[in-house]
Amino acid sequence: MTFVQKRDRLIQALADYLDCPVLLASQVQPEVDFPFVVYSVTTDYIPENTLGDISLGDAADPEMVSVDRREMPTATFSFTVCSINHFVMSDDGTEEYIYGADEAAEYSAKAQGFFLHSGFFAIEKAGFVVVDVANSSNRDVLESDEMGRRYGFDVILRYTRTDSFEVDTIDAVKTIQKEEV
Repeated sequence: MTFVQKRDRLIQALADYLDCPVLLASQVQPEVDFPFVVYSVTTDYIPENTLGDISLGDAADPEMVSVDRREMPTATFSFTVCSINHFVMSDDGTEEYIYGADEAAEYSAKAQGFFLHSGFFAIEKAGFVVVDVANSSNRDVLESDEMGRRYGFDVILRYTRTDSFEVDTIDAVKTIQKEEV
């Protein structure tokens, strides 16, 4: 599974857990209702500074052998929950005023909980393990005429990366002996 496939599984699991959209940052896309989460992969490959695990395997062509290198690098994801002050309709039909800062902080804490504990199996299924979850902090921004309330945090995740190539096999080795003079 590629890094992007792993990332997509992870993001879908987080969106399902939060029950709100989790969107890739800096994309042109239709606006969604608040709250929502934007994420970016600030670093997708931080090597573990080893040679990795080299192994030989079967290739599709019987005349070839696959040389595989596996390592466990880390990646850093940044998550930001976005909201604004707004009204929502409650179950009894009355409007309730929601402070965007409170909503963003609550969703950010819930997202942190996903990476700290609740999402353990979903994260593992996506192909990652959590190395570190940073503190959530205020990331507010002025949006034309009102404040966009934002809280966010970074997560460092470890994953397995495999690189492969195929080479010809050696059928036989001949030994040439020096003639005695």
